This record gives sequence, structure tokens and C-alpha cells, in this order.
Amino acid sequence: MALTFQDTKMLKSLIEHHIALINRFGSENFEEFSLLFLKLDKSIDLNTKKSIQIIFRESDILFEYESGFILLLPKTSWSGASNLLKNLQKFLNQKFEDTIITFPDDGQSVEKLLENFSSLVKKSYNIELQF
Repeated sequence: MALTFQDTKMLKSLIEHHIALINRFGSENFEEFSLLFLKLDKSIDLNTKKSIQIIFRESDILFEYESGFILLLPKTSWSGASNLLKNLQKFLNQKFEDTIITFPDDGQSVEKLLENFSSLVKKSYNIELQF
């Protein structure tokens, strides 16, 4: 089961730490990672939210954000995150927007990644992310 946090203020620090690990140990150890935003239907109950938390890897980190989740997916390319999104759509019978960014393709610093991520979520869901 993935780690789950209620406070997204830790997200920036975790991304900075993950980038530092990649820079220190090289790309063969950590490679890229992805950020994904899931906006859940308001009709989704607590048991479904718990199911979502259970299906992710222990290395994945979930942040509850309003009516959804922000996911930090280590060693996950854009295509891997996209496949995960498709499987979640089937599992939840819900259509999600493509709100995925990947390090280093979408930014090589935490600031640029979060800026691009925030812009994508704003465009897709009209939600202003606060970090």
C-alpha cells in the first residue's frame, strides 16, 4: 500500500529529495518519475478511496487534495502513468483527464515541474493547486 498524506506541503520537499537522489546515484537507479492528478467524482465513497490507496506500490506516494489525489510515482514514465490512469478509469468506471507530468521531460527542477503540473491541472479541471 502506498504512503498517503493529507498535507501537500510535503510534496515539494519529496520531489526535491527524489531529484537529489537521481542526481547523486544516476539515472539507472531512479530514472524518471511522474506526477499524476486524479479528480474523483463526488459520489465515490470512503471504501473506494481506501481501495485506490491499496492498489498502488509501496514506493508510490499519494496526497489527498480536495476531491482527488496527487500521486508521485517513482521510476514511472509518462506511458507507465498513462497505463495506470487507463486501468483506474476501468476500475472506477470514471473518465480522468490526462494530468501527467514526468521528470525530466516536463521540468528538471521542482519549481518547473510544479509550475507545469499546476498549469495542466488548472487547464484540465479548473483547480488551482496550492503548494
